[in-house]
Amino acid sequence: MAITNKEINLSQLDQELGGKGLIADLNNPSKKLILPSQNSDVTEAQLETAIAAHVAQSIEPSVADKLASVGLSVDDLKAALGL
Repeated sequence: MAITNKEINLSQLDQELGGKGLIADLNNPSKKLILPSQNSDVTEAQLETAIAAHVAQSIEPSVADKLASVGLSVDDLKAALGL
């Protein structure tokens, strides 16, 4: 079990630990509880080290990412709007 007040992207953190499974209660910004899932073999030391090194990437995709998901670019949007 690890408690942190860092910004955490749980999916990203799990991937940084090899995708072994994590669960968390992130509702309290000053006391986020992060645990290995039931069948995970992540140790407490590994979890603490990963959290210390973790730099959360934005969970929300950018406008460019959203446009790219439908095959468009920012330039395509500008052209369509006459900008």
